[in-house]
Amino acid sequence: MIAIITGDIVASRSLNTAIWLKHLKDGLQMFGNSPLTWELYRGDSFQFKTTADDALFHAILLKTWIKLLKGLDVRLSIGIGEQTFQGSTITESNGTAFELSGEGFDNLAKKNLSIITEDNSLNDTFRVMTDLALLIMDKWTDKSAEIIFLKLNNPAFNQTQIAEKLNKKQSTISEPLKRSGSDEINQFINYYKQTMIAYVDRTS
Repeated sequence: MIAIITGDIVASRSLNTAIWLKHLKDGLQMFGNSPLTWELYRGDSFQFKTTADDALFHAILLKTWIKLLKGLDVRLSIGIGEQTFQGSTITESNGTAFELSGEGFDNLAKKNLSIITEDNSLNDTFRVMTDLALLIMDKWTDKSAEIIFLKLNNPAFNQTQIAEKLNKKQSTISEPLKRSGSDEINQFINYYKQTMIAYVDRTS
């Protein structure tokens, strides 16, 4: 079982294409190489493959990375399922993970994140949790995204270490870290990971 994440850039026209496009490619490179792991298509849309249990972590990590560019955001649909066909590129591959990711993306409307599995009850739980998490994440500024991105990549870092890494005073880290819901988002990621491990074991 794998995860396919389909997404696109929000407000891409607000910034020079060459700037956000390189930034997006650099972000996707964190998860593997193109075109088997990730691929861009239709201008500002993309798709990438990751593990089922790491999918939410990777989605939020990419969101913080994109939001490092002021004014930009990203819409993401996580589909959890199987890959039954391996094409020469990720967008030529197929399976339930691809289908669910595409279905979720088509139904995003004004929301920026969805998680779709073949378990409707689980989907309902994730829908409530993502809606609550987006109340925090969609309000991240480029400054708060910088802090969250560093914290996600270095979960053991304390505020002093984060401040040193960003060349800032510790007093300027505490309030933005609290306001950005770092602890709550981390709890969501951990809950998702444990739930997904159990789901994969149950359905395999």
